[in-house]
Amino acid sequence: MRRFFRWGPGAVVLASLLGLAGCNPKDAKNLTDDTRTLATHTTEALGSAKLASSVNTVLALRKGVDMSGLHVDAQDGVVTLSGHVRNEEERRRVYDTVQNIRGVDKVVKNLRVGP
Repeated sequence: MRRFFRWGPGAVVLASLLGLAGCNPKDAKNLTDDTRTLATHTTEALGSAKLASSVNTVLALRKGVDMSGLHVDAQDGVVTLSGHVRNEEERRRVYDTVQNIRGVDKVVKNLRVGP
């Protein structure tokens, strides 16, 4: 029987720290720096995913917004909206709604009107 082990963030850090025991000081510093960088990037990615999820949820609950043609991407507080809306009023409603969501610093407006 084959078993697969999934490495979570804690396991990766633990394995890295255990590996420090056999490293010279320069290697240990490089490993520590790499681990810190990985943790930072992971935190940023999770924050961006959370913001995109929040935007999707708010828009899905907003009356007069059809989510079927919308695509939301978020990175570092910048939300990019692409796809299509039914009319100019819906486009304005989407932009106004997204600009007022906590965590949104900037909105990149790439929505087009029509199918």
